[in-house]
Amino acid sequence: MKTTLLATLATVAALTAPTSLMANDDSFYLKLNIGIGMNMDSDAGNFSGTTDSAKVTYDAGFTGSLAAGYDFANPLRMELELIRQKSDLEIFSYNNIYGNINEGDLKKHSLMVNAFYDIDTGSAWTPFVGAGLGWSRIDIDAPGFNGSDSDDDVFAYQFIGGVAYAINEQWSVDAQYRFKGTSDATIDGADFDVNSNDVMVGLRFSF
Repeated sequence: MKTTLLATLATVAALTAPTSLMANDDSFYLKLNIGIGMNMDSDAGNFSGTTDSAKVTYDAGFTGSLAAGYDFANPLRMELELIRQKSDLEIFSYNNIYGNINEGDLKKHSLMVNAFYDIDTGSAWTPFVGAGLGWSRIDIDAPGFNGSDSDDDVFAYQFIGGVAYAINEQWSVDAQYRFKGTSDATIDGADFDVNSNDVMVGLRFSF
């Protein structure tokens, strides 16, 4: 009986040690995120040099990112993140005339500085919230848009929420929801708002 109890305690200690180490040791980390980017409808003001507006809708597309950061050992983390997102254009409407867009896409490349707050649960599971500020390049490639004026650099921001699971003291995985927004981008003279709801999964390696 005594031997069984000692073995049980040793097993519990071995299972909980990685989580404790992650919670107590400051560390640098690298992170990969992939997922689905769901761009919200864009309202394009001043379209075609007039005061008229147009609307563009998008298919769901791929989004992915690489990040390098520092974990201050619960509750704070900070990171620098490079994001790429691409979605096909779906429907374009102007003056109540609707048409399918058979070709064309929206691409966003962003550089963000993110801060996170990790919620210590005393287990391998760690819920977190975060926010980021940075820069995005918006590029629309579609018929009817001037190719020499198809991109713009804009202010970008994002809000993040999710939960991570510590596999061991170095590796963890997580699931995230993100709202990503930008200031208006001017493409071929028209002003676009470019916002998205994204669902991503991440893999993190801590040094």
